Amino acid sequence: MADLRTEMCGVKFKNPVCVSSNDFGETLHMAKRVVKQGIGGLVSKTVHKIDGVHRWPRPYFYSLRRFGKELRDTWICSEMFSHIPYEKWRDEIAPRIRDLCKENDVVFIPSISGIGTQAETWAELCVDMEKLGADIIELDTGGPHATFGAEAKHKEVGAPLALDPEKAYEVTKACVEAVKTPIMFKMTPQCVRMAEVALAIEKAGGHAISANNAFYGTWIDHETGTFYGGPFSCGALIGRAWQPFSLAKVLEITATVKIPCSGIGGIFTWDDVVRYIMAGCPTVQLCSVIYSRGVDVLREIIDGLNEFMDRKGYKTIKDMLGICVPRFMYLRDFPRENPMQHPSPIIPKFDLDKCNRCGTCAKLCPYGALTVDEDEGPQINDEYCMGCGWCLGNCPKQAVTMIKRDTGEVVWNGYGEIKRWVEESK
Repeated sequence: MADLRTEMCGVKFKNPVCVSSNDFGETLHMAKRVVKQGIGGLVSKTVHKIDGVHRWPRPYFYSLRRFGKELRDTWICSEMFSHIPYEKWRDEIAPRIRDLCKENDVVFIPSISGIGTQAETWAELCVDMEKLGADIIELDTGGPHATFGAEAKHKEVGAPLALDPEKAYEVTKACVEAVKTPIMFKMTPQCVRMAEVALAIEKAGGHAISANNAFYGTWIDHETGTFYGGPFSCGALIGRAWQPFSLAKVLEITATVKIPCSGIGGIFTWDDVVRYIMAGCPTVQLCSVIYSRGVDVLREIIDGLNEFMDRKGYKTIKDMLGICVPRFMYLRDFPRENPMQHPSPIIPKFDLDKCNRCGTCAKLCPYGALTVDEDEGPQINDEYCMGCGWCLGNCPKQAVTMIKRDTGEVVWNGYGEIKRWVEESK
């Protein structure tokens, strides 16, 4: 059996599957429900002293499931930071959650939010969390709707702090200097300077980064001509489709800094966990999937990760940690034709034994380059085919490969990376 143990900023986890900052880390009752599933770490719901106890519009979860099956796991959330008074949570509730975590070998990570860029307000909370016995402290700087505080003076709360390298540096440095407990800075996907902010956090002495927080969004009910749920922009939980975006943001971090990153965003299955580990994350954090599929999914994901590692021969998490990071590059640096040739030197090849003549490739070809003959299968029009690979990705029978026109050499079979055929042809 594979060894699922992992480590982040000197703290040992029994496995990399953690629950991110949400309801399941706010009360003992909620924490018990996820801890018993065997998770490796629990991040608390974000606690704060920003503008008094937060009051959420109720109801505050607006599932988009009824708007189409592709939106099954997408929802808008107007829930804010913890509604429990800070002192009550710190003194009465958190110690019980901490003890629960210790009894079950679960890493306890309180999540906090100070007031905007007032570094001392973050440091003050860090001191409290260290006294509480936190294993790691998360700075929740990237809340998707915390920007719109109840008071104008708090307008920089949330995402704006995580957008600015200088502000991120100042707050991180103050917290690092205030406590000995590892500090983890939570990023926002709204940041377009991800690498720059990550470098600032590392320079300030931050021990880890968690990425990414939710994006913001809203929805309109077309039947009523009004907003669906609340008439505001707030947290948008996009589901598994969110993962490619978040994964790219994570790779900007892991390819830039040496401090570890805890991966968050669209993790719904064990193979999603694997992707983040291969992108350089020693731990991952889950949220949406627990709401969409129930707490039992956590155990299923942990078991699936174990089975995958056994099947592939990975004995430890370290064996696959960051294996994709060295190959990560920007599109502009990938070898390309100069100029692009016509007709395309890359074309699809159809396996007629697998092809069932369903016509999906012809229907979906954006260039109108394919027709399907009942006897001879798909036919390519060289005038229009661009070698894009869309037919490969949408074939229900996996009957398509992309090949070099002149040699028949396979450039992509739908698994792994495309071949760098331009570079190899020189």
